[in-house]
Amino acid sequence: MGKQINYYMEYESFLRLAEKALSLGCEIIRDAHADSIVRGCSLDVVTPDVIRYYFRVPEAGDITTGTDLYGKLYVNTTLESGNCLIEAGFSMIWHEEQRIGRNRLYSSTGYYAEDGTFIYRPECVTKIYNALARYAKKLAPPTETVEMRVSIADETYLQEVEHRSKQYITAYCLQLQQAGYALR
Repeated sequence: MGKQINYYMEYESFLRLAEKALSLGCEIIRDAHADSIVRGCSLDVVTPDVIRYYFRVPEAGDITTGTDLYGKLYVNTTLESGNCLIEAGFSMIWHEEQRIGRNRLYSSTGYYAEDGTFIYRPECVTKIYNALARYAKKLAPPTETVEMRVSIADETYLQEVEHRSKQYITAYCLQLQQAGYALR
């Protein structure tokens, strides 16, 4: 288990979250299986074509990388490498399908060392995660959303019913949802 907040946040709002991470001293790492790992301390690392990133807390350690089956590099998020990272991303919006994908801010609880002892996430990572989670909730405040879903309950089986839920969602994504986009 780790610390996690799920949200619906478009690219422009995510840039503000990434900017906050930079102001807290994080390095941004692009999570794309590629020939090289793109990382840096500027918003230039964040691009609209890659939806997932890592905010590395330098005082918590450095990352390790691996190679996938196609020979592409990726960030290893297990063991010590994962203890210095906060995963973050923005929502993919499919206009043709009228669908918005959910994303998250996530930090691992820790990992098991080779001798079996559990190594907890460093306090400095927890502190930065908590600050980013508070900021994400300002960018995407908790909002009640309403969707029509097909029921599987006995009394309303296969009927469309109204489903209400609280979601962390930006104003832009909420506008799209109210215009008929599905939250996924």
